[in-house]
Parts: sequence; structure tokens; C-alpha cells
Amino acid sequence: MMDRIITLLSKDMLKYEMAEVPVYCKYLVGAAGVVIGTGLAWRWTRRRRRRAVLAVARERKRRERTGALERLKRQIENNNMPSAQVEAITQLTTKELLSQLKTNHLTAVEVLTAYQIKALQVHQKTNCVVEPILEAIEWAKELDRSSASKGPLHGLPVSLKECIAIKGYDVTAGCSKWIGDPCQDDAVIVKVLKQQGAVPFMRTNIPQTMISYENTNPIFGATVNPHNPKRSPGGSSGGEGALIAGGGSVLGIGTDLGGSVRYPGSACGIPAFKPTSTRVSKKGGRAVLAGKNIQSSWGPLGRDVDSLIAFLKAILVPEMHRLDPALPVMPFKDEVLNETRPLRIGYLSFNGVFEAVPAMTRAVVEAKELLEAAGHQLIPYEEDFGRILDLFVPCVFADGGQEIQEILEFDEVDDAMRVMKQVTSLPIFLRKLLAFALKPFNPELSGKLKAICGLRTVSDLWNAVKEIKVLQDGVIERWQKKELDAIVCPAFGCPALSNGLIQHLSGIMTYTLVFNILDFPSGCVPVTAVTKQDEADMENYPRITKQTKTHQILKKDMKGTAGLPVSVQVVTLPWQDELCLRVMSDLEEKVRQNTKHN
Repeated sequence: MMDRIITLLSKDMLKYEMAEVPVYCKYLVGAAGVVIGTGLAWRWTRRRRRRAVLAVARERKRRERTGALERLKRQIENNNMPSAQVEAITQLTTKELLSQLKTNHLTAVEVLTAYQIKALQVHQKTNCVVEPILEAIEWAKELDRSSASKGPLHGLPVSLKECIAIKGYDVTAGCSKWIGDPCQDDAVIVKVLKQQGAVPFMRTNIPQTMISYENTNPIFGATVNPHNPKRSPGGSSGGEGALIAGGGSVLGIGTDLGGSVRYPGSACGIPAFKPTSTRVSKKGGRAVLAGKNIQSSWGPLGRDVDSLIAFLKAILVPEMHRLDPALPVMPFKDEVLNETRPLRIGYLSFNGVFEAVPAMTRAVVEAKELLEAAGHQLIPYEEDFGRILDLFVPCVFADGGQEIQEILEFDEVDDAMRVMKQVTSLPIFLRKLLAFALKPFNPELSGKLKAICGLRTVSDLWNAVKEIKVLQDGVIERWQKKELDAIVCPAFGCPALSNGLIQHLSGIMTYTLVFNILDFPSGCVPVTAVTKQDEADMENYPRITKQTKTHQILKKDMKGTAGLPVSVQVVTLPWQDELCLRVMSDLEEKVRQNTKHN
């Protein structure tokens, strides 16, 4: 009864109050409701239509890719190259290949055809190719016809990460919004590579936005590891890693913001190199988060360290500086690469943040012994990179993830990017509140949420930039006090992970991304493979740090990994790229000798 009375009173009061409201106000309220409702309906309709348009674009792009691959297959069939010849050519080292091309024992067309055949075979197993560069055959024919002096990379097929511009081809970065927008010109390094005789021939797969260590996107799908299809090739240059490790390319070019060249190199068991950030031109390509104050590098992945050296020698020439005059003029220093003085090298197994799995730390010990056998002096080196690493995510996502939200607004979001999309869609205050609430129960997730809040003021950004410089100076000073030429450390926190797993882990990427923050040149070299004993040692992992969710996941995922490649990372001070390559070369040679003896 009382409820009935209250209801009637409420209705009467509302009627009375509305009666006191002027008529024009009622109309304004009604009009406002119509406007808001119409706006929401229009926004929903626009979103739905835009999503439908992008879905059609993705399907069209996939058909274009299929058609291009079919045209390449028909072109190859017309050449009728025997499989024995394909294997003979694709088994040659980079030095051997370049030598036979220079002396006309092999033609550019023969080498290109062999690698096109091999690349298609690898693609069938790994889904590593976005699309073939169909003009490559004409470029190779022109090289064979030309009477001009041969460039240092004459006839060498080179694969390119999809984000690197090739005239007439889309650069999507795995995002649907950039389909149907072909590049008007080649990237600077593509122009220089062509001038030096190289033949760009394949474009390789990437993750959506390239801000991921997986290698999957809603346009072209997921790339898998050639050593084990249940494992990831790493990202974001994972297409390159898979293609080269499978034998379908001898040299490829990728990009590296937090390990995107080195992690695929490590996961796939091939050498890879991140130069000092402004040593190699990055002009001409798709840059996501271009406004960040931590710079990416464009660098090579290859069959051997000689491939990486050949790329740097060919690219660091006056033509690159003419096309991109913002770069410092610094030709390749052969004298540094060829010097024979013994070096003083530090070795580090723990970075103060994340304990690498036993296979990775064992590889550091093996690398130490091999470099000592090469005549170098190895000394223990300790560094806690914790504070440096704390700055990475806030600096890269200084905008709180706004750009990522804009890029993915209407796109189909890949599983590897789903958590990122969801987190960056939350208001900043809610992220901070969740980070605070989760800290006692899940410190890893709490840290991620807090970091991705970004930097909210100009003052915060300036302070972060200043702090990075102070921390960089501190690391350099400590290196110089120890008179170190280089250090050797784990290439990553673990070998290749199961597909789709890395987005649930924290810390394993800290071994690579710290050297992006510091802008130190660094590269990975395969040294060994996971053993049964490494798997058994995971029972006592971690030994130094407190166990976290990431460690628990790794203990399960590292089962059955025996045989997967294990790499170490070589690091030098800024602008000492040639010295880094020298140490990598010495180490690779000792690994090769050791393998022959065993």
C-alpha cells in the first residue's frame, strides 16, 4: 500500500514539476534527446559500414596475394629449374653466392629463380610471405644483360619486411585501414640496395601494428616457426626470420623497436643485427608510434654474419646519405672489422629484472668459452637495468595508447593485439585504479596497466628523456671503467615460445628492448640448441628471482623444446656497429669449428 502511495505521489510531483517547466524547454529537451539518439545511431551505422568496408578490403587483399603467388608459380614452372640445382644454389653461403655471381658462374636469373622456388616451399610450411615482388625477374634479367661494373650485392635476392616501402605495393603494417594505398616510391634502403645490385624479391609477414612479439594479423594470418609449427617465429620481423631460417632467403631487412629483428633471429636460429638507430636510413615505410622518443632501427637478418656485414657495407655509402641527408655521414669501417687485437668482453647472464631460462644462460657460458678460445679476454659483468626498463613502455606509449586506438578503431583486432586494444580503451584513471587494486594479487599485470598509462604532461615527457640520457651515460661510464669493448648476454628470456603465448608473459623481452632505450648496437648469434638437461633444469627455475606467473607459464611451455635453437646477444657502445659485427663473426666462426669437431 505504501509503495502505491509513493508511486502516485511521485507521478503527481513529476506532473507538477513538469507543468512549471516552460513549453520551449520541453521541446529543447526532446530535441536534445533526438539529436543524441540520432548521433549514436549514426556513429553505430558508420562503425558498422566502415568495418564492412575493411572486411571487403581484407578479402580483396588476400585474393590479390593468392593471384600474385599463382603468377609466380607459373613463371617458375616456365623456367623448369631442376630441384638439385635449386638445392645447390640455396645451400651456398653469402660469400660463395656473391663470388659465383661476380664471376658469372651463376646468373642473377638463376639465383633468383632458385630462391623464389625455395621461398614458396618455406611459405607453404610457415605462411611467411605477404606477396612476391613480381618485377624481380625483370630486375634480374637487366643485371644479366648489363655491361656495367657489378655492384657488391650483384644478383643477390633480398627479402623485405612488409612495412618497408616498395613502389606500387601497399604497406599495411598488418592493419586493414592501409590496404589499397600503394607506395609512390621505394624506401631509401631499397633504392640503395638496387643500385648495389641486389634484387628485392619477397615481402614478408608482420604482426598487426608491429607492436607485438607475435607474428600474426587479420589480413595475412599467422606465421609459424620453421623448426616447429607449434612455435612462434617471434615478431615483429617474424616473416623474415621464418623465411631465412627455412632457407628461402639469404638476406632480409627488418625493423627493431624492442627486439623485433633480434627476437625472430633468436627464435629461428639465425644471425640478426640492430644498428645504432640513425646509422641506417629509415626513410620510406610505415612507422607506427612515429612520435615516440625511443627510436627504432632498420637492420638485417641473414643466413650468416657475413650476410649482415655485406648489407652494412653496401648500404653505408654516399648514395644513402644523398637520399637521406639527415643521417650522419659514417661509411663502414673495414679497419675495425678486420683488426686482430684481443678484445675485453663482459658476460652477463642476469639483467637485474628477469631471469632467463637455463638454456639461455648456458648459451652465455658457452659463448664465453668460445670467445676465450678465439683469443679474447672475458670478464664477469653485472648491471641492473631495472630503472631503464621501467621507462620503455611509458615512453613508447606516451600518449596512453591513443594512436593504437585510432589505428584499430574499425579493424578486426587480432588475438595478439586484443589485450592491448582492451587496455588502451580504458580511461586513464580506471587503468591507474585497476593497477593499484591488482598490485597485491598480480604485480605483473599491475605493472603493465600502470606503464601503459603513458606520460600525461610535457614535463613528464621531458623528465623521461632526461632520465634516459642520465642512465645511458651511467652505463657507458661503467663500461669504460671496466675497459669493455663489448658484452655478451642472453638474446631473449627464452627460446621460441608456443604460438599466441607471449602476450601473457612479462619480462622475457627485457634483454632486447633495453638496448633500444640505450641505443646500443646489438645482434644475436645462434650458439647451441636446447637439450634434455635444459628441460630438466626448468624444475628448479627460477633460481635467483621470486617465481611469478610468467615463470610458471614458462616451466610448462619449455617442455618438449629440445632441439630448438638458442642464441646469445652481442652488444657494443653507440656507433661501434662494426665492432659488434666483429665479435659476432668471431663467435660464429668458433661455433662453426666446434660443430665440425663434434
